[in-house]
Amino acid sequence: MSKIGIIFVSVHHENTLKVLQAMKDEVELNYVKSADLSQYDYLGFASGVYYNKLSNALMKQIMNLDLSNKKTFIVYTCGSHYKKYEAEAEEILKTKSTYLGTYYCRGYDTFGPLKLIGGIAIARKHPTIKDIRLAQAFITDIILR
Repeated sequence: MSKIGIIFVSVHHENTLKVLQAMKDEVELNYVKSADLSQYDYLGFASGVYYNKLSNALMKQIMNLDLSNKKTFIVYTCGSHYKKYEAEAEEILKTKSTYLGTYYCRGYDTFGPLKLIGGIAIARKHPTIKDIRLAQAFITDIILR
């Protein structure tokens, strides 16, 4: 059976963690805390979007880890989606691993002055049940490939 590891950063409202927990209901995911990745066939990188990009700590992991012979994917949440936040990470993963794709959805966002108005209105109730179901379908599809 294939093993799936997830390296993630989920701060503020833990939107990304909520999505990962839903994925974990569908397949066995292991949150990676050790540098030994040899036991994992699949490795996911998950983050919220901070200052219009994925977490700096997560990006350092992507750049520094040996990902040869790994199947990789990205998961992220963002208050608004007006650009491809995963582009840099995706580019790196395509050169270092077998890159399988990205799942993203909106997440509740009250960064900076947005806190004063209750956050980004369109993202207030995210991730939604629909977002969660799509995340579960994404992870199941990756494992079945």
